[in-house]
Amino acid sequence: MERRNLLVGLTVLLIGVFALSGTALAHKAPKKKPASESSATCTVVSLPSFVDQGEFSAAGSVADIIEVHCQSVYAEQYVKLSATELYDRCHDLSWAPDNTEEQGSDGPTLNHVQLDDAGNATVGLIAGPSCASGESLISAHLEEAPYETFTTSFTVLPPHATTPGVTTLPSSQVEDDLTSSVATIVEVEFPSVYAEQYVNINAEQLYARCQNPDHLTWDGPLGEEGYYLGDGETQDVQLDNSGNAFALVFGYSSCASGSSLIEASLLKAPYTTYTTEFTVKSPENLQAG
Repeated sequence: MERRNLLVGLTVLLIGVFALSGTALAHKAPKKKPASESSATCTVVSLPSFVDQGEFSAAGSVADIIEVHCQSVYAEQYVKLSATELYDRCHDLSWAPDNTEEQGSDGPTLNHVQLDDAGNATVGLIAGPSCASGESLISAHLEEAPYETFTTSFTVLPPHATTPGVTTLPSSQVEDDLTSSVATIVEVEFPSVYAEQYVNINAEQLYARCQNPDHLTWDGPLGEEGYYLGDGETQDVQLDNSGNAFALVFGYSSCASGSSLIEASLLKAPYTTYTTEFTVKSPENLQAG
């Protein structure tokens, strides 16, 4: 009887050891990545949304930064960008590219955007005025084999008061490997009691960091005088009725990596100043593969 009990106990012990061993192996087994994560040729990224803003003839304008990231094997090839739905929604659209064969273009598409040596490209756009709210598709088409198309979405939000402060959209960016250029949108938000007042945006550090003339170029909402605001360290923008304003800023070329302080200050009492940072990152491939 004792011998039978001993055998039963030993069997239970061995079963338990195998069970534990199987559990440990199951936990250690690596998970397979979905094919889409490892084999995608390119991705296209935009801001998820933007509150329409602008004063007087520029009311109802929006801005976006579009980044294309492809596998580095496609370095220096060309892509075409399309924002047909956004163009229809906003009645007008201007591209603000830096590293393209076309240095600016109006219309729903932008051709011949060149990828840099890391497989990246960055383009800004400004649409409006009088944009209708809602979601729009944005596409990037690889113009050489394998001729694939990649999409993302961008949503126009109706005007409304937002949290006071100053924000860079995006807050950091990998610089273009061919020109060392960067682009971001500086969005300024003040309490609506200051509607129609002017705000000075100061990007002195980014101006110094982007070392070649024209250092920084500023674009604003589409109005009667177009969207070009000027070049230089600073730029004045007018708050709309919700207390919002924006400017798209390009670091022209030879931008050194690192963080730069950006300030936004009311030009009249109480002279409130908000600050944020924008970080330039060294070139790298951002697409797996």
